[in-house]
Amino acid sequence: MKKNIYILLSIALLCCSCEGWFNVTSDSEIREEDHYKTDTGFQQTLTGCYIGMTDNSLYGKNLSWYATELLANQFQPVKFPNLATISYEFASYLFKEPQAVEEIEGTWAKAYNVIVNANEGLTNLEKDSTNINEINYHLIKGELLAIRAYVHFDLLRLYGYGNWANRSAELNNKLTIPYVTGISKDIAPQLSGAETIKKILSDLNLAASELKDYDPITGKHPTSYYAEVNEDGYWKNRTLHLNYYAVKALLARIYLWEGSDDSKTKALSDAEEVIGALAKGIRMDDMTTYCYLLDAQSVDNTTTSMASENLFGLDITDLTSKTTNYIKPGYLDTDYAAMFLGPDDALSLYENSSSDVRFSKLLSQSTNSYTKGYVPLKVYQGQLLNWFFKNKISMIRLPEIYYIAAECYATGSTPNLDKAMEMLNTIRQRRGIYNDLTGLSADEITEEIKKEYRKEFISEGVMFYYYKRTGTTIIPNYSEPMSDAQYVLPYPEFELQSGRVQ
Repeated sequence: MKKNIYILLSIALLCCSCEGWFNVTSDSEIREEDHYKTDTGFQQTLTGCYIGMTDNSLYGKNLSWYATELLANQFQPVKFPNLATISYEFASYLFKEPQAVEEIEGTWAKAYNVIVNANEGLTNLEKDSTNINEINYHLIKGELLAIRAYVHFDLLRLYGYGNWANRSAELNNKLTIPYVTGISKDIAPQLSGAETIKKILSDLNLAASELKDYDPITGKHPTSYYAEVNEDGYWKNRTLHLNYYAVKALLARIYLWEGSDDSKTKALSDAEEVIGALAKGIRMDDMTTYCYLLDAQSVDNTTTSMASENLFGLDITDLTSKTTNYIKPGYLDTDYAAMFLGPDDALSLYENSSSDVRFSKLLSQSTNSYTKGYVPLKVYQGQLLNWFFKNKISMIRLPEIYYIAAECYATGSTPNLDKAMEMLNTIRQRRGIYNDLTGLSADEITEEIKKEYRKEFISEGVMFYYYKRTGTTIIPNYSEPMSDAQYVLPYPEFELQSGRVQ
């Protein structure tokens, strides 16, 4: 049956607190305008977008700890394709196999589903802003814009091309994903790469301007300022929302993806703003908002999700059931879908450093007599995990911002290699590595950055995008050279039948 993303206007959410406000009589029918006559209605739409992002097709599984990790071949190669079909197909880039097709098309559809719901909220927000509290207006508008940009950017990273810094002439004018900004049955046109990036950045810069003077996380106003709109606690836990600093961090991520010297200057500016504001961490007990770097002594089996470092994360209540077949510290020889690093790979990656807590605390060596592999614990829901760290996955985490700054300092138009090493050493010290990097060249710093990304972001879906952005041709655990054939997910067939080109 022919599908089209623009009739995907409803969201199927199994959440009792949200079921009433997503009831529609058909896929193409927009919710009643009565829903948007109260501030609560707009908050529920925003909540619905975040819940939509926790779907298995998006960040609840595929775009965080599962599919994107397999695409980066982070783990021991899957050796039993007939018994672990999905894992094997992703790790082998067999994108035309039936189950891979289903997952790839599901990610596309669900992503645009979230985007359309964000657009519906934005459209109704602008119809009559006089009916909504000023604080709610700016926070909701900022977050909806940021959600729209965040999801579009990941669609661009998945279904578009990488290595922009070295292929700008080719990619700037090449058509890529449609950027959907409204609710319409008319098909949104595909835009060039340059136009798509421009729209993403425009949404995020507008989001930042909306949030800057109103987001509790910035500390511009006392908590009492939010007493009325936060009576039910809706605006607490700011790192579970796309807050102001998360938006600035996302801007840095996107500027670095584009990769020009001018964009690196902008990426560094945004990264420095985040680092400067959070260098000592944010601890807001009255808003239940915490964002700070853990030190080596604080990383243990109660903090393995590293959630305190999230600039933006999602709370996934059924994370245990999602991961149970894959993240198994006590896996057996018959657990063919288990995700683990081989012992030699783990020792090589962490350079035999027993002091690096990413090796000693965030990996668990199996007692499996056959492999002795190391299982990542970041999304494993162990019994001792602290409540604040439980069921959390990272969407963008503080160390990445230090790595972005380091890369910009090392490879930008006006290099500052000492500052680049300072950024890397900050995170290394927090992880228990106290022999600071000194006297490195720009190329050597770049190599250290690559190693740090892989050490730091296991189970977070970051490494695939790093390899793709930098045009890496040889990656661990994969024997063939990487190219667009492996890096670019194919458009869904229903989009190609609608006239899309890739």
